[in-house]
Amino acid sequence: MKYIITGRVQPERAEVSFSRIELNTPKGGTVAISCTASQLTVVLNEPSTEDYGAAIFEANIAASMVVGAAGFSLGSAYSPDLIQVIGEEGEPYVFGVRPGNPVDQNETLAFADHQDVFNRALRLAAKDAFFRLALRDYLQGINEVVDCVTYCYRAIEGIKSSFASISGKTKDWGPMHAALGTDAASITALFKKHGDPARHGNWGEMEDIDAVTKWKMLSMTRHILKLYLDIKQPGMEW
Repeated sequence: MKYIITGRVQPERAEVSFSRIELNTPKGGTVAISCTASQLTVVLNEPSTEDYGAAIFEANIAASMVVGAAGFSLGSAYSPDLIQVIGEEGEPYVFGVRPGNPVDQNETLAFADHQDVFNRALRLAAKDAFFRLALRDYLQGINEVVDCVTYCYRAIEGIKSSFASISGKTKDWGPMHAALGTDAASITALFKKHGDPARHGNWGEMEDIDAVTKWKMLSMTRHILKLYLDIKQPGMEW
């Protein structure tokens, strides 16, 4: 199917422009990328792609290649931010910043008691560098297509390191598991086969991460961060 994906190159104020570049896709289709004044357009012709999620996933990979090459050539930190997909019938689909569960779109990563979580997270982040930087990685993981596994796993490792720093054994996961009730088997099963190749740059051995797997990674990271928050900042003391 044919999809038109629009977005922008960040930072938008850079007014990045480049002419149309067409590439072949691994699945036998084509993808064309162009940009005018940081307004990015990707045209994906992929016979085997039949849903919006897969279309924006593939468009992100192609746009990252082109925008990354432009940024490298100019020594500038450019990144693509794709927002909307338009299908062959003209129907638009807008991707927000709060992803939903691919199996149940009514489920998001937001907390029902978000005001309380906001207050406690802010309080803890102000005094706990492990939590503050783990939050940064987790939020970056939400935006990433390929590197979601890297950011999520590093966020979890940050929480592990908070507990391990007390004993001085920085590679010890035991204190975290004992404090939070987590277990090594669950974390390893979800992250290891994707995380090891990504962390070591061994892209040839990395399997594709689909939307369901990404959701599971984000959900587990969110769960561990919330467990840590509940232990370290259980109530407000403003």
